[in-house]
Amino acid sequence: MAKIFLTGASGYIGGDLLYLLAQSHPEYTVRALNRDPAKGEAINKAFNGVQLVDGTLDDADLISQEAEDADVVLHLAANKHLSSVEAIHRGLQAKLKNNRTPFWVQVSGASGLAAAEIADKSRVPGTPSDAVYNDLEGIDSIWSLIKQHPFREVDNYILSVATNTPTIKTALILPPIIYGQGRGPVNQRSVQIPELAKATLERQRGLQVGPGLSRWGNIHIRDLSQLLLRLVENAVEGNGDSNVWGQNGLYLTSSGELSFGDISKRIAAAAFRIGLVPNKEIDELNGQQADELLPHGAVLLHQKIISEEMRFIIYGDP
Repeated sequence: MAKIFLTGASGYIGGDLLYLLAQSHPEYTVRALNRDPAKGEAINKAFNGVQLVDGTLDDADLISQEAEDADVVLHLAANKHLSSVEAIHRGLQAKLKNNRTPFWVQVSGASGLAAAEIADKSRVPGTPSDAVYNDLEGIDSIWSLIKQHPFREVDNYILSVATNTPTIKTALILPPIIYGQGRGPVNQRSVQIPELAKATLERQRGLQVGPGLSRWGNIHIRDLSQLLLRLVENAVEGNGDSNVWGQNGLYLTSSGELSFGDISKRIAAAAFRIGLVPNKEIDELNGQQADELLPHGAVLLHQKIISEEMRFIIYGDP
């Protein structure tokens, strides 16, 4: 029986994946790290087959042991918590000594692709970029970009493992904007679009960063969970194909793109239609104003993202 160790069970991504795992593979043993008793109760109520592991991301020895015992590790809780990533790695190295192939899926974020633009102080927020990233044909350039920015510690750590220890099968997931209602028992929504809607209601006017021409990839939460499920199934089957894992195991997961100006207009129009704001007008904010209203508001930059790897894994269509 396959054993899965998962972090982030109460989160947006982790909760939705738990739902899909329970529906698709009730035979899997899923152990989920949990630090909050109330959230743990909600998880158990929704998925009574999930085994809760009481602890936090700082419990390194616990995480290492769980990683060593699992067939697949899904680290979905945090993309900046390096010590938990190191703990997982130690556990998987111990697993190797017992001649068992470790599989490790790590979720990060596509904002890393905008690192150069974030550092460019001359760039006007809300304006488009010519950057194009393809996770199949252009995967080497994406890894190269990540290496140029050592503050992306987790991404660089996964690259190091993929390069130096290819017997540990890694997959790095870089989702763009995720939308849609999650099916988990705790957090059922993402951040960017709900926060934009919240700011619109609080200000009673729509808003966009600069001219609103910045674009970003997007994916529905259920499509992202399908990708994660396929990776888990590959791992359980022992499929360590180098086209799926390791240095080729990088997934941008975009299924479309939309400008933030368009998103802002849709939010304002919907709010006006149901009487929550007095009009559909959109205010243009500068980067500083956007950052004061939205988490990383000025960093809603344009990156054209082409995710061929995801289509290949889900549909078998290169």
